[in-house]
Amino acid sequence: MTTHFGIKLRNKEGGHKLTIDNYIGVRPKDITSYSFDELEEKKGRILNKFELNMKYFESLSRIEFNDELTKLVASDNFIEIIDLNSIYDVPGYYIMVLDDYCQIYIGIAHNIKSRIMQHWRDKVPLDNLVNSSDSGLLHIDSFRALDTTRIYACIGYEDNFSEDHMENMIRENLFIFKFPVDYCLNVATLFLG
Repeated sequence: MTTHFGIKLRNKEGGHKLTIDNYIGVRPKDITSYSFDELEEKKGRILNKFELNMKYFESLSRIEFNDELTKLVASDNFIEIIDLNSIYDVPGYYIMVLDDYCQIYIGIAHNIKSRIMQHWRDKVPLDNLVNSSDSGLLHIDSFRALDTTRIYACIGYEDNFSEDHMENMIRENLFIFKFPVDYCLNVATLFLG
């Protein structure tokens, strides 16, 4: 059994790293929802998006990525997490770093450990992959546990974390807007008010 950030990972079909073979998960429901030709057409579009993303990730500068990450972590009191058990039931903001792809994902949670593990467990349904196949980067839940190479957390205290989810989302978006879009999997929401 593999241990990653202090968590024992259960065997997962397709392994613990993203590959073209485990990117698309077809459930029995998907097979009955589409004709064979429709399913093949959708899979083709999704695989094209996957290949374009991989080429894009390979083109990015690791030096610039690490420089920007260092700035973000230092400016907002993020700490590196070695063992997710150390932040069990801890609220706050987190950064999942996917070094092989020069990408980060910034999130917010009332229990950072559980939320990160949920990202690792979740699989993006075929319909969601199809609906997003014509634009954008891969969804964070497309990646697997071992794709996450570093984790940072900004622990939620009274001055930076609220019971008001909207306030927390605004702060999360401020972190996202600080980071170059080329290196961030998030799609931030612009709040107009």
